[in-house]
Amino acid sequence: MRVLDRKRYSYVLLARDGEWILTFLLGGPVERDVSVRLTPVEITAIEAGDSSAADLVEKFSADLSATEDRQITPTVWPAKDAESVS
Repeated sequence: MRVLDRKRYSYVLLARDGEWILTFLLGGPVERDVSVRLTPVEITAIEAGDSSAADLVEKFSADLSATEDRQITPTVWPAKDAESVS
């Protein structure tokens, strides 16, 4: 598992077994974390610089129901010794 991007106390973008996973904190009455598998289109947009993990967090937070079929339970967080890409 590699950490591709992260913002402390907000999100982490991971690469694991050929897929990209965005795990982020979702506020509200009770804060919770959500992990979503990214689509090839979303991955390509991030790689091209047309989008970012932060953009996707904002989009997903606005309409979490649109990601229901891509959500991962339990959520995925990197191990303390995970390789990080800076």
